[in-house]
Amino acid sequence: MPNWKGLQATKNDALELLHTISCYHYVRSLGFNPYEWQKAILWSAHRRKVINGARQAGKSTIVSAKPCHIAKHYPESVSIIIAATEYQAFLDMEKVKNFIAQDKGYPKMERDSDRLIILENGSWIMVVPATEKAARGPSAPRLILLDEASRIDDIVYTSGVIPMLTENPDCELISISTPHGKQGFFYKSFNNPKWERYMVKSPWEVVDLEFRLLPAEPEEEYRRKCAEKGIIGCYSPRHRNQQEQEFNLGEMGPRIYRQEYGVEFVEPEDQIFSYDEIERMFRNTVQPLNSDEIGEVEPDLTF
Repeated sequence: MPNWKGLQATKNDALELLHTISCYHYVRSLGFNPYEWQKAILWSAHRRKVINGARQAGKSTIVSAKPCHIAKHYPESVSIIIAATEYQAFLDMEKVKNFIAQDKGYPKMERDSDRLIILENGSWIMVVPATEKAARGPSAPRLILLDEASRIDDIVYTSGVIPMLTENPDCELISISTPHGKQGFFYKSFNNPKWERYMVKSPWEVVDLEFRLLPAEPEEEYRRKCAEKGIIGCYSPRHRNQQEQEFNLGEMGPRIYRQEYGVEFVEPEDQIFSYDEIERMFRNTVQPLNSDEIGEVEPDLTF
């Protein structure tokens, strides 16, 4: 006779191991069905991820699922979410608590506040606003997640985040945001091939002068072009409704829509010179003309 109890125990052990090593399978076990781009992030073992994602694309799933998974399956671990503002920090903690509520087998919370959760297994989940002082966290967190990273000052990243990575090879760093100009550590990270880079955008293109949207290129072509640059590209399933997106375009205008939904690093409206023009000013590629090339120039004495 088969030892059914033994087989069941073996199966449970195998599932627990799978849920430990795979945040994606853990999320699925709670009844969530992630989008393809969310699945790729939750499944990935890469230690440096940067997600350039459209507004309302589903970034909250990443923000809440990742720290909850690590806190449960890696006892005495520390997960830190650094949010762009005080209000964003409050919202992120609510997302974390809502996710925990879906897991009936989650470890008991011994401390539960607006900024800190401490579990009975010794794990911590911290949510802090992006100030230089607040971001100076524990010395060896297992997860650091930067929410709305493009709105976080560089000083927070350089003096708060980077020191926490010192002699901490197991730490996973996730930077997630919509763009905010060609500036700051978020922009630099997204253009650094050492990071695993994701771009999740609306499947629509703006026709500027006509204030309307047209379908973007086929998703397979978009993914192929992204892949050539070393980027994982996806269209956001939440932005398929053209009527809704054209309403957003009318409310925002083309430039802001391209930033918030097309995830483009666009210049501010009041910026006189483009980022490309500013960059060219600091390149040493322009050779001065000599006097022979210039020729003799008569002074203009008319007034």
